[in-house]
Amino acid sequence: MRDELAVAWERWAHRCADLNVTQWRAATRCGAWDVQSLVAHACPEATTFDELAKAAVDGPPAVADAAEMLRIFNQPDGVAHTTADRIAAHAVAEASTLTPEGASTRFREAAARLHRMPEMARAGETVIRYPIVGTTTLGVVAEVALLEATVHLLDLADAVGGVTPSAAALAATRDLLIAVPDPVAAVEALAGRTPAQAAVPAIR
Repeated sequence: MRDELAVAWERWAHRCADLNVTQWRAATRCGAWDVQSLVAHACPEATTFDELAKAAVDGPPAVADAAEMLRIFNQPDGVAHTTADRIAAHAVAEASTLTPEGASTRFREAAARLHRMPEMARAGETVIRYPIVGTTTLGVVAEVALLEATVHLLDLADAVGGVTPSAAALAATRDLLIAVPDPVAAVEALAGRTPAQAAVPAIR
């Protein structure tokens, strides 16, 4: 998972480095976000890795499965819905000081830092404090981060082209998304037995 996430961030870095002024202001399919706001939302914070390192705790995780975390977040009263407006506003505010070059640097540095992070060698066993769910594993956080990076990279590609997620990232994201809905609902929707609305969207 470390390598796939690092590659995803590197692809973001390469595309951001080539964005021109018109592309930077282009509309996206993510509501009111332009490309600048989308990039600001997806771009790793400089403090992310230090915060993860300080969040390590002993004991079993409350949530040890990425699909379960996404189910919790995407419940009707879950954080994906209750904080959506705040997240959108934060992205717009963050975007005001972000440049394509700055975003490219942050993505590239995050990918390099990820490769150097010793905890990733045992990510599935490293338990950390995490908002909403209490505790989870570093592996779960990485899986969700890869999904976010991949879905939003597709949003970027839809807006300005010039980039695609890796095959490994697409496969991992597909498998995680399919695991989120109720299995029967997902199978019946994918088999055309019930309307797609019975299982999708799996996440907000």
